[in-house]
Parts: sequence; C-alpha cells; structure tokens
Amino acid sequence: MTLNLLFITSAALFMLAVVKQLLEINAFLNRLRERHPALYESMGRPRWNIQFGDRHFREAIRYIRSKRFSELNDPELDRIYKAIKKADYVAILSAVAAIGVTLIEVMRYSAHS
Repeated sequence: MTLNLLFITSAALFMLAVVKQLLEINAFLNRLRERHPALYESMGRPRWNIQFGDRHFREAIRYIRSKRFSELNDPELDRIYKAIKKADYVAILSAVAAIGVTLIEVMRYSAHS
C-alpha cells in the first residue's frame, strides 16, 4: 500500500513538474517577445508548441538551455530559467522514484511467484 502511494505521488509530481516546465518556457518566450522583440523576431517568433517538429521552438529551447540569454542581463529571464531547471530536476527525481517503485514491485512479485 505504501509503495502504491509513493508511485502515485511520484507520477503526479512528475506530471506537475512537466506542466510547470512548459508554463515557464511559455513565460520565457513571452518575456522575450515583450522585452526583447528584436531577438524574438530574429529567432522566428517561437511559440510554445506541443509538436516538437517546429524548428523555431526547438531552437528556442536550445537557446534557453545554453543560457545564451544571460547576455541580455534580464533578471526575469534568469528567474524563469531557474524555475525551468528546478522543474527539470523535480521531474527527473520523481520519474526515478516511480521507476524505482515499479522495479521493487516487480522484484517482490517475482520473489512470490
């Protein structure tokens, strides 16, 4: 029962972290559009897009991940970047926990078979 609760909590936390990450990416892109329009235009006006085939969105993600925005000296972009990274870590840790619980359950089931 405790492992089930841990799995459900981990899976829910993972989903929340992914949603948080996507919302923060959208906030980042909005900030670029509002405060750094020339850069935003030069990037092809990227928008959050669930379909990763969008080249402009993929390049915007690379731009964020590489921290090239730091040259803009925009504290809000820095704050958003930190929130994205925090959501990344939470998603990774919760996914590892969910996988770990699953492996424990499989091994317990195999031992009783």
